[in-house]
Amino acid sequence: MVKIAEIKSLIAVNNDDYTACIDSIEHSDTISSLKANLRFHHLKFDGNGRPMVKALAGLLYNYIIDYCIAAKNRPGPITFNDAARLTKEARKLFRHPDVTDDSPDKTGEAGEALLYFLVEAIIQAPQVVAKMELKTNRKLEANGSDGIHVKWNAEDQIVDFYFGESKLYKNIDDAITSAIKSIDSFHADEVYKHEFTMITKHFKYADKEVQDAVTEHIRLGEPGPGARINHACLIGYNWDAYSSAPGVAHSVLSKEFKENFSKETSLIASKLEKKLTGFSRSHLCLDVFFIPFPCVQEFRNEFNAALD
Repeated sequence: MVKIAEIKSLIAVNNDDYTACIDSIEHSDTISSLKANLRFHHLKFDGNGRPMVKALAGLLYNYIIDYCIAAKNRPGPITFNDAARLTKEARKLFRHPDVTDDSPDKTGEAGEALLYFLVEAIIQAPQVVAKMELKTNRKLEANGSDGIHVKWNAEDQIVDFYFGESKLYKNIDDAITSAIKSIDSFHADEVYKHEFTMITKHFKYADKEVQDAVTEHIRLGEPGPGARINHACLIGYNWDAYSSAPGVAHSVLSKEFKENFSKETSLIASKLEKKLTGFSRSHLCLDVFFIPFPCVQEFRNEFNAALD
């Protein structure tokens, strides 16, 4: 398993970048419906007490080459001119909607980029297919999951495949419902077979030995005995707890916010448990990132502004 263990070295996201804008909540909440890791994260505040929405959008923009363009299609090392050219190529792959007050951005691209960032930084599972560059029309969304990542789980001695689902909604209940519906369709329509084929045909990296070590665990579009299917879900939603009185010290603001969020985690876990009632695919494993935003639309707008 030496080669498959090496896949961790392919992670592009720097953990210091994750901790620059995002923090987490410690908790002990679980669900019983299926195996799930519940992860509660939130935006940090800047020194003026503002949640770091714009900074996060700019940070994600810094990773668009890694996110959009397969490593095997990039020169190494990348020169300044290469970076300028590849950034231009990557920017063209996004939809760049014309955003107005009457016509807000409803694409999922900001959330998908954030999910990629979180899966690499926290789960430590590198992206193995750059789905953005495989789109035949940039105005359309990529088909299938919102990302494909792989990790060697040394504890369980198994290859974990992660298929992404990013949901940014005003209401957390709607986001959870949409994620579960998407996961169910993903398996009912056997989309995962196509996703596994993408790994064999469009592996992101040039190292064939690592690719072979990954794909040997796929059997005719199904996970083999040494592989496990996981769904990494981003549940982003509006939460007004980011608002605060002017002049509150940064340390006090952060402490109060974390205390308020800690009171919400058990409620959110119970919401997920209730939504999973009747869900027939209890064999699946979930990694769920819950992230409240002051306004998910603001996050989308800032991401588009960074791209433009």
